[in-house]
Amino acid sequence: MTDATTDESPHELVLTDRFPVPPAAVWAAWTDPDRFAQWWHAPDWGTRDVELDVRPGGRFAARQVAPDGMEVPFAGFYREVVPQERLVLTLSDAATADEPARTELTVLLRPVEGGTEQEFHQTGVISDEHFGALRAGTMRFFAQLGDVLRAS
Repeated sequence: MTDATTDESPHELVLTDRFPVPPAAVWAAWTDPDRFAQWWHAPDWGTRDVELDVRPGGRFAARQVAPDGMEVPFAGFYREVVPQERLVLTLSDAATADEPARTELTVLLRPVEGGTEQEFHQTGVISDEHFGALRAGTMRFFAQLGDVLRAS
């Protein structure tokens, strides 16, 4: 018998945000290590050791660091890169870009009146129990992204 709290199944998280800046500014927030470090973390945490080799097959990695020093590393590889329009990247512990990934992130940017619409998809296998936390945490990341973009 399987414990329901550890069951994993395919999920897709879809979030759409609008930012009052051109697509180039949102793209830079996703692809420039210094800008990325400003928003890709929980409130009161930080992001360091950011590696963004933004090209198909390039590595994506960083560490989120809590105020108490706890660290959460993450890494993956870029699968698709269309400047200022589309990023597809993995999040996993795979050693190479050719290995299967647990999750895949897709970021679509579209110019709209007054700024940019970002459509974000995260697909993959995650525990049913943690999907709500993933959604809430990702929404906080994008709220911080909006704050960073409005401040620049």
